[in-house]
Amino acid sequence: MVLTKWIALPLVLLLVTVLVVSYVLGFPEYSFWLVPLIVALAILYVLHPEIDRWYVKKNPLSLPRGMLRFIEDHLPAYRLLDSARKKEFESAASIFLKNTTFMPQAFERVPEDMKVVLAANAHILTAFRPEWHKKYADYENIVIYRHPFPSPQFPKYLHSSELYVQDRVLLFCADHFMKAFRFPQQFFNTAMYEWAKVLFIDKTPEFEVNLQALPEVSGFQNSVIVDYVGLPEPYIQWEAVAATYFFTFPVRYKMHMENSYEKISAYFAVDPMKLMNVKG
Repeated sequence: MVLTKWIALPLVLLLVTVLVVSYVLGFPEYSFWLVPLIVALAILYVLHPEIDRWYVKKNPLSLPRGMLRFIEDHLPAYRLLDSARKKEFESAASIFLKNTTFMPQAFERVPEDMKVVLAANAHILTAFRPEWHKKYADYENIVIYRHPFPSPQFPKYLHSSELYVQDRVLLFCADHFMKAFRFPQQFFNTAMYEWAKVLFIDKTPEFEVNLQALPEVSGFQNSVIVDYVGLPEPYIQWEAVAATYFFTFPVRYKMHMENSYEKISAYFAVDPMKLMNVKG
């Protein structure tokens, strides 16, 4: 349990106690304690991401070794991180896993490997800009389906992923993002795609994306991406597709869209090609 939840628990218990004493047992003179308790809980709710990150920075969390091997085996961009950035990545992913509510649909519980995959795809995008980790703090509700699904936002379409900004929730088809994590050359990574959309909520960056060149980068025709996501093309955010390709196919990205590569590299503060050369 993260720090703010430990702090909130006694505050909630005190609040309930004051309510019982004041209004059930008939001692209204104690009701003045309600105001400071409610204010304290409200402040804790607003500041909980910053408090938890501060605490984790002082008391670093670690993902289990098996999870890290799982990430390293299937997420090539993770191998570009130096030891300090790997620790930042682990801490941010750990906070995410502890704070996020996963809501399974049509199965009892979300397996741990699925949770880790979603955490890894989110925080690899922010690994070189750790101040961006907090951008995910408002998106701690994730709905997981086994198969493509309709939704209130898109009731007519069976789709595999969605960002619903109004309710600050992400929805995923588990089969689609897990296949992409294990076989990135064969399937589009809907998890990384949706997390990139979260980063672009306030302002979509200009990456000079050449739609005609995208299939050369990934090997997927654009129509395949549209079908895989399951929404009409106007709803596809190609800048988020480009970000996904940048982290998945950096060599071909630079080969076919060099200007776009430089812009996206500056945006995410990482040049995979340089790091690959250094590590090679």
